[in-house]
Amino acid sequence: MHNGFCLSMAALLASLSGACTFYTSCPPTDSGGSNSGAGGTGGGGGGTSPAGGAVSGNWVSVTSNLADLSSECGNMAFLSAKPDEDRLIAGISLNGLWSSQDGGESWEALGTGPDSDTIVNRPSSIVYDPEDSQRYWESGLYNSLGIYETQDNGDTFKALGTLAHSDLVSVDFSDPERSTLLAGGHEMSQTLSRSTDGGSNWESIADGLPENTNCTTPLIIDSRTYLVGCGGYGGGVTGVYRSTNSGRTWLSMTTSGGASPPLVASDKSIYWASATGGMTRSTDNGETWTDIGKGIVRNTSPIELAEGKIAALGGNAVVVSSDNGETWHEVSPPLPYNDASGLAYSAQQKALYVWHFTCGAPPVRVPADAIMMFPFDATSI
Repeated sequence: MHNGFCLSMAALLASLSGACTFYTSCPPTDSGGSNSGAGGTGGGGGGTSPAGGAVSGNWVSVTSNLADLSSECGNMAFLSAKPDEDRLIAGISLNGLWSSQDGGESWEALGTGPDSDTIVNRPSSIVYDPEDSQRYWESGLYNSLGIYETQDNGDTFKALGTLAHSDLVSVDFSDPERSTLLAGGHEMSQTLSRSTDGGSNWESIADGLPENTNCTTPLIIDSRTYLVGCGGYGGGVTGVYRSTNSGRTWLSMTTSGGASPPLVASDKSIYWASATGGMTRSTDNGETWTDIGKGIVRNTSPIELAEGKIAALGGNAVVVSSDNGETWHEVSPPLPYNDASGLAYSAQQKALYVWHFTCGAPPVRVPADAIMMFPFDATSI
């Protein structure tokens, strides 16, 4: 099991205990025991409330033909909604990436083109090229190489060098050649790698980070300015470090954030979830940070909806902010499970998606409720 995720979820649930201010009902605990709530304010966090009362409707499974695929612990590893087309991409450990163009009613394997490298890692992220809809990068853990690239919208993939076991890849989109990439090592102390030749070769740039750091989520601002998030796994530091000399030296900018891949919103604001819940926001490329959503949002990556609204997993439902994280309100019925791994939104399908994985004795198979969907029009709020 992904121990870092379990530890951070336990810390988050502990942070959500207390009075049930602002919520219509308190979120259940992981153990199924007494309920705990989330609310109040913290670091500009504001409160959360339902939009016009309890949200009606139900989550429904769109796992479809992915259900029962043979996999391993962490089977339904990652889900992404491609921003420029009606396409969901799911990452299944040992089974690569799968695509749906009908909202999850059916799924087809990607990487089936001639001479494609085979992805058998546990997918951890996808980064899309904002100027080339055919190009994106996958990172993943365990079993295989850690970084892959496609330039034909997933028909074929190419492994980038021999780097393995990566939580997140970041690409320098200020460079038209896409030459510089950063990759953070999964649950490995002082492991941050850089490539300056498009991923063919990698070198460590972690020496300037403090010892025993587990900083696994990088973000390239430009050729000289890098950020990296530290999730605190194994007792290491938490927060965001910043370099202005291409990774030769690093400075701690905040002890908040760093727990999962960051969101760079359309207005260039950076939102970064914190290890114990809540998140932090920067509007100046990581120089200064403001904490938001404390006691309200989980430690998973937020997403951007229409008109700059920010959505995240709350204690018991999906929550949305229309004011840069000052206040939040619920927009979904209760989440279908307590261990939701992340959140995605398809503007084409007008739907929210959450997912989770299972573990157990081999063979571990993708559960029937791995991917759940709730119809939601983000332009209606």
